[in-house]
Amino acid sequence: MNEKQKMFCKEYLKTKDVKLASKNVGYTEQTGKKLLKNEKIKQYIENILKSKKIAKSDEIIECLTKIMRGEDGQNDNDKTLKGISVKERLKAAELLGKVYAIFSSKPENTEEEPIIILGNESIQE
Repeated sequence: MNEKQKMFCKEYLKTKDVKLASKNVGYTEQTGKKLLKNEKIKQYIENILKSKKIAKSDEIIECLTKIMRGEDGQNDNDKTLKGISVKERLKAAELLGKVYAIFSSKPENTEEEPIIILGNESIQE
């Protein structure tokens, strides 16, 4: 599969329109239809869709941060999600705190250290 075909697949996934995706990449509509019947193309598109179904950890953290701040995911300058309730923002902050172990009361070093007693005298119980 060449780069132009990969571009076609990505464009098709964006537009969901064979004619528009073909035109945007420089193919005819007929060629675009033929490409969608190709097994390698089908597999490539399927792999892209599978990889986008499960959110990655950095994507989840980014989403929680935007919710906590009330930011729109499309445009960082546009604060259109300010309608998110305080309760939802606090929940996002709590989840982020858990990710970064901010609220952990456990000591970080839980390893036991041996006690070494030096000297020649015996210890009486």
